[in-house]
Amino acid sequence: MSQSQSLILVTGASGFLGSNVVHQLLEAGHRVRGTVRSSKVELVQEAWVDYKDRFEAVGIDDLISGDFSGALKGVNGVIHTAAPLPGRQSPEEALQSAVEGSLNILRQAEKEGITRFAYVSSIVTVCDMDKMGGPGGNDQTWTSVTKEQAVAPGVNAMVTYVAEKKFAELAVWEFAEKHPHVDITSVNPPFFYGPFAPGFRAPEAKLSSLSTNSMIYQFIVDGEPLNQLPSWIDVRDVARACVLALSSPPTSEVGRKRILISGEWWGFKQAAEYLSKVRPELRDRINKAAWNAPPAPKSWIDTTRAKEVLGWEATPWQESLVAAVDSLIKLEKEWASKGLTPK
Repeated sequence: MSQSQSLILVTGASGFLGSNVVHQLLEAGHRVRGTVRSSKVELVQEAWVDYKDRFEAVGIDDLISGDFSGALKGVNGVIHTAAPLPGRQSPEEALQSAVEGSLNILRQAEKEGITRFAYVSSIVTVCDMDKMGGPGGNDQTWTSVTKEQAVAPGVNAMVTYVAEKKFAELAVWEFAEKHPHVDITSVNPPFFYGPFAPGFRAPEAKLSSLSTNSMIYQFIVDGEPLNQLPSWIDVRDVARACVLALSSPPTSEVGRKRILISGEWWGFKQAAEYLSKVRPELRDRINKAAWNAPPAPKSWIDTTRAKEVLGWEATPWQESLVAAVDSLIKLEKEWASKGLTPK
C-alpha cells in the first residue's frame, strides 16, 4: 500500500481514539477520510486544516443504515473505531447499533472492493468482568455475557457494553468466514489513556467527551470516584496497532488476526507517587483516594501475537500517564480561558 497514494477511511474520526488514528495516518503520509456526525464536520475539518487536502471529514449520522458508498470511493482500507459509548442509548439500541453498525460498514466496504479492514474491539470480549484482574483469557476465549443479560431490566451499563463488544466482534468474524478475500484484523485493547491528538476537539467542556481519559481526569480532581479496573494502554499504542493492521501479513499466512494488546498495568497509588515526583506542582490536586488505592495485579494479557503479526510494542506507562495528565491540564486551561467549567 503506497503511502503517497493510499486513502484510508476512519470511522469515529472525532473521538479520542479516532483522532489519534487520523493523526498517525496523516503523519505517515496517508490521505485520510474521516466519518463524523454531520454536526461535527466543519469543526473536524478545521482541526486538520494544516494537512490541506490530505484530510476530508464526511458526515454520517447513522451507523446502522447510513450510506457509506460515497465515503468509500477510492478508499484502500478501513479502520473502524466508531462505537456507542456505555449508557448513551437504551440497551436494545446500543446492542443493535454495535452489531449492525459494524456489519453495515463491512458490507459496503466489501461491495466497493475494499479488502483491508481493521476493527477496534475490546479486551472485555475475552473473559468475564470478574476475571479482568486475572487469570483472564486469550484470543480464543469469549466472555459468557448473553444478549438476554445485556437487555435485562435495570442492567448495569457496563454489562450492556461488554455484550455490545462481544456480539459485534462475533458478527465481524462471521462475516470474515463468509468473505475470506476481505482481510480483517480486530484490535482488542483494555481502557486507553494518553494525550489527545492535535486534531481532537472538546469545545463544550463535557467530561463525557474525554472518553476513557476521564478516568485520568478523576485522578487529578480530589473527591471524584476512582475506577479500580486495573487494565490500561496508551491510546497512541491502540492507534498504532490499527494502522499497522492495514499492512500486516494476510490471514492466510498468520491465521485469524484477533490481536490482544495491553500496556503495563498500574495502580492509582503508584501513579500518585510517580506523578508527584515528575510534576510536583500537581501533587496537591491529586485525588486523595489515590494514595490508598490498591496495587494493580500483573497483566495476564499476552501480547505476543501483536509483536509477531504487527511488529507492535507498548509505551512505558509512566510516559503515557504524564502525557495524559499534561494533555488534560492543557485542555482544562483552554476551557477556563473561554469561561467554561468541566461538567
